[in-house]
Amino acid sequence: MIKIILIIANVILMLFLYFLNQWYENEDSKIIAINKKYITNTRKLKEIEQIDKWLAEKVKPNLVQIPSNSEVADLHLIHFFDKYANNYNFSVEKFIYNDEYARFLNIKFSFSRKNYTKLVNFMKLQYKGGYKIIDHFKLDKNILEGELIVIQPFLLPKKKKEETINDVVPQ
Repeated sequence: MIKIILIIANVILMLFLYFLNQWYENEDSKIIAINKKYITNTRKLKEIEQIDKWLAEKVKPNLVQIPSNSEVADLHLIHFFDKYANNYNFSVEKFIYNDEYARFLNIKFSFSRKNYTKLVNFMKLQYKGGYKIIDHFKLDKNILEGELIVIQPFLLPKKKKEETINDVVPQ
């Protein structure tokens, strides 16, 4: 009788341990899934923090210095062109044009591929108060040439809509 009770107790204990193990594995998989989600969320937050830091350091100071009129914006672009025109054989591809938020100047450049310091300095060029984008470039045997777009943030004044009789008088 004692053997039967011990056998039944062992079977019950084995069943209990089996289901306890199953429960533990389910909970462990839930915890792993939560940890993966936490890690991805943490990475996203760190990326957002880096983007915010970049915006605060690089973009906001430039936006504060937006020129007050189109002549000043054009002068900034022209000064940039004049400053580096001789070093990088600048020529105007498309003269100053604008959209709602910026003025643009497309510049062709070319210089020798063999001059490594000139290449490094070209890559480090900064346009304070705006942005620069290398639109495209082509490598020949001895020459690197391409197009550079210089962007000067500038808000065009909104055109006032003339009121007509239909706008004033309800129909």
